[in-house]
Amino acid sequence: MPGPDPYGARGAAPAYRHPADAARVNPRAVHAEFAPMTHRGVSLGSRSRAVPGIERGTGMESGPAIFAGAAFALFGAALLLWTGARVMHRAPVAHGVSPATSITLATLTGVSFLVLGVWCFGRI
Repeated sequence: MPGPDPYGARGAAPAYRHPADAARVNPRAVHAEFAPMTHRGVSLGSRSRAVPGIERGTGMESGPAIFAGAAFALFGAALLLWTGARVMHRAPVAHGVSPATSITLATLTGVSFLVLGVWCFGRI
């Protein structure tokens, strides 16, 4: 015997559907790969505090976070390494600028990019 008729005994579609019904997702009707991304798995809230009904990231935003973190961390580390090598060889870090200013600015920029990369990795 087949299951209940979704359209009722008349064979016609229901005349009215509540708007909240459209937002509900049947977990069995969603592919297993996308099931964590339904309304229960979306991470729109603040990650610093637990929000009921909203889990932490589902993996959709981890790819860009990994790429950005790697790019920022590699650039910051390379800038710090390059600045250190220039200072050890007593070569100018930037031409036309005082050595103290160029070393300070390059070091602060390298550290800030490295911290930004670590922050991106922390968002995963």
